[in-house]
Amino acid sequence: MRVLTIVGGILMAAGGAFCFINSGQTFLNIAFVVGAIMVINGVIHSLAYFVGRGLHNKGDNNGWILIDGLLTLLLGILILCNQLVVDMAIPMIFGMWVLVSGLLRIEAASRIDRERKNSNFKATMITGIVTTLIGLFGFIDPLITWVTVVSLLGIFLIIQGINAVELGINMPHEKKSYVKVYKRPSTAVIIDDEVDEKPEAVASRLETQKEMVQEAEKMEILEDLVKKQ
Repeated sequence: MRVLTIVGGILMAAGGAFCFINSGQTFLNIAFVVGAIMVINGVIHSLAYFVGRGLHNKGDNNGWILIDGLLTLLLGILILCNQLVVDMAIPMIFGMWVLVSGLLRIEAASRIDRERKNSNFKATMITGIVTTLIGLFGFIDPLITWVTVVSLLGIFLIIQGINAVELGINMPHEKKSYVKVYKRPSTAVIIDDEVDEKPEAVASRLETQKEMVQEAEKMEILEDLVKKQ
């Protein structure tokens, strides 16, 4: 899911660039592209939430990922269904989407363990604050007068794309173990009826076999600990 989330973020940022390139167009002319990108990202984020909860990171507050994903998916579906047709309403609606996303990231950052994941905390908090400020642009009327609706939409999509890439980089994931556990090859105890061994030799061989069994059990415990890391 990390790769898909990063790819989805790049796709979202590319959608923002597409809006800048077509800044002279109306929203209806680019609605399908924007809606499709948002639906894809919404699905990816929703799946990322459930995948993240299946790992050994349940202490993190990942609920915001699901909320953000569902909001993105819902807004994308509304766009594809031609429910958003008034250009003047676009900045406020998308501004609200970005604003809520930023607030969710700030709230999530406050729950991250700063000692174990300090870099993750800083990245989430900074992007959350920036996203919240960008979301407020949709409610500033003077800004809308000199920035086209499609250009403002491009800004929103780019900031959300950056958020998605940051999420993918810091997303909880299973780490591959590079610790190789070596086991001593066990040798079977051969009992030859024709060989008349002394009691001391038999006792020594049985003791060696017992030690090998104990060592094998320790190795199995070590492997289980490595897999859980």
